[in-house]
Amino acid sequence: MDVTKDNFAKALGEFKAAVGACDFAALDMEMTGLYEAREHQPSRLDTCDARYAKLKRSVEAFGVVQVGVCLFTWVGDCYEARPFNFNVFPASTVGGADADVHFACKSSALEFLGKSGFDFNKWVYQGIPYLRSETAERIRAERTQLLTSRQRAMPDDPFVADLERALAAFMASARQSLLYETANSYQRKLVYDAVSSHDTLGTRSRAAGIEIFKGSRRAIARLVASKVRALDACVDGARGFTAIIDLLSAARKPVVGHNMLLDVLHAYSKFVRDLPPTRPEFARAVAGFLPVLIDTKYIIESTPAIKAKYGTSNLDEIAPALEAAGGAAPIRFHARFTRNVSHTMHEAGFDAYMTGATFIRLLDLGGGLDLAPELVLYRYINKL
Repeated sequence: MDVTKDNFAKALGEFKAAVGACDFAALDMEMTGLYEAREHQPSRLDTCDARYAKLKRSVEAFGVVQVGVCLFTWVGDCYEARPFNFNVFPASTVGGADADVHFACKSSALEFLGKSGFDFNKWVYQGIPYLRSETAERIRAERTQLLTSRQRAMPDDPFVADLERALAAFMASARQSLLYETANSYQRKLVYDAVSSHDTLGTRSRAAGIEIFKGSRRAIARLVASKVRALDACVDGARGFTAIIDLLSAARKPVVGHNMLLDVLHAYSKFVRDLPPTRPEFARAVAGFLPVLIDTKYIIESTPAIKAKYGTSNLDEIAPALEAAGGAAPIRFHARFTRNVSHTMHEAGFDAYMTGATFIRLLDLGGGLDLAPELVLYRYINKL
C-alpha cells in the first residue's frame, strides 16, 4: 500500500487494526544520504562506541523520505503480508509555531533514489507530515500556555502604548468589535498578548489585522477552549506518521530489518526525541522503544553455513535467491494489499516486505514465531 497524506487516515486505521495481531513487523527506510565522508563510515575495526558516534552523526545530518513497514501474520497455512510504503515529509509549522527542520542531501543518494523510480514531487507535496513526540508536546504546552494565560509581560514599545490606549477606549465605548491593523507577525503577537489579559475580550484573525470583540466571560472561555481543541487537532495532524511509530512501539512485536541499526536510529531520532549522547544510553532507550530487534544481515554474517551457501548478505541478491529456492513457509499478500505493490527494490515498502520474507526463509519459520525454535531465535535477538 503506497501511502501519502491523501490516504494516510485510511492506512492508519488499517495499520492499527493489524499490528496487534501480527507475528512480527519488518522495517526499512530510504534517506537523503548515508555518510558525509568516507572517514565517517563505520568500519569493522570500530569499537561499539565509535560506531554509534558515526551513525549518530549520519542520522543527525540526513533526512528520511520513505518508511516501509510490513506486517507478517501466520494465518494457518502461510504468512500473510501487509506492506505499507509511507512517503513522509517533515511538518514545517504547527499552530503558528515554527517546526522547520534542516537536513542535508547527498547528490549521489538523490541520484540513486531517482534511478530507483522515487517521485520527489510526491515526497514534497503529498508526503505525510511528521513531528517527533518530544517536539509536539513542547509546542502543545507552549501554545496552550499562550492561549490560556491571562498574565503577559508586555515590552516597552510605542506599538504597545498605542494598543493599550486603543483597548481602553474600545472597552469604554459601546462598540462590539475593533479591527486593529498590524504590519507583521510580531505586532500580531503583541495584540494577542494584550487582549489575553482581558477575560471579556476575544480575537479573530483577519487579512488586514486582528478583530478584537467583546463577549461575556463564559463566551470568551468557550472561545479559548475551542482554540485549545483546534490546537490539539493541529498538533495531532502535524504528528501524522509519528502515530504509526507509536503504534509499532506500543505493540511490542519483534521488528526485523536488514543492516537495520541506521533505520532504528533514524526512527528514534525523527519520531521520538534526540539521540542520547552515548551508546549505553541509547541501548537503554531503545529497549523501551523497540524491545525485540532482529537483523537479517547479522543472521547471514554470523552463520557460516548460510553465508557459504549464498555467498552474499546483500538484500537485493539474497532475497531473490531464497525466493527461488522455495521450500520455506509460503507467503502471500493480504487481499487489500495486492495493488500498489511496486515489486521494486529500494522502495521502502517493498524492501520491508523482502526483508521479512528473507527472515522467514532463512530460518524456515513455518507456523509463526511462537513455534520457532526458541534457541535459534535467541541467538539473533538485539544483535545489531
